[in-house]
Amino acid sequence: MVITFLCTAKLTPHGEALTVDLTSMSSTLLRLGLWIILAVVAFYVLHETYAGTHLEAYFSTPMLQRGLMLGALLVVAGIVMRLAEKGASKVVKNRCSVCKTPIPSGAIYCRAHLRNVLAREDERTHMTRTR
Repeated sequence: MVITFLCTAKLTPHGEALTVDLTSMSSTLLRLGLWIILAVVAFYVLHETYAGTHLEAYFSTPMLQRGLMLGALLVVAGIVMRLAEKGASKVVKNRCSVCKTPIPSGAIYCRAHLRNVLAREDERTHMTRTR
C-alpha cells in the first residue's frame, strides 16, 4: 500500500510526489525492535560479566528494563502494523494513477491510459518511420 501526499502533488509531477510505503514501515518497526532487544541482551551479558566492578554502573538494571520495554513495544507495534497492512490490502482497491478508476492488482493504469502511455513511449523511442 502506497500513500501519496496531495500537498506535494501540486509542486511536483505525480510520479515524483512524496510517497510512504507502509509495508516497509512495519518491517522497520520489527527490525528496530528486534535489534534493540538484541542490544539489551548483549548489555545484560556485560552487566553480569562485570558485576561488582565500577563498570557495572554503565549497564544499570533500570536502563536495561527500559530498553527491553522499548524493544518489545516496537515489536508489538510492527506486528500490529503488519496486520493492518494485510487488512488494508483486502479493503483498498488499486486505482488508475490518472483517472482513479478501479484496476486489477499489479497494474498502474487503466487500459485506456496504458495504451496512451505505451503509444507515447513508442513514439519517443522509435524515431524512424514505419514503411
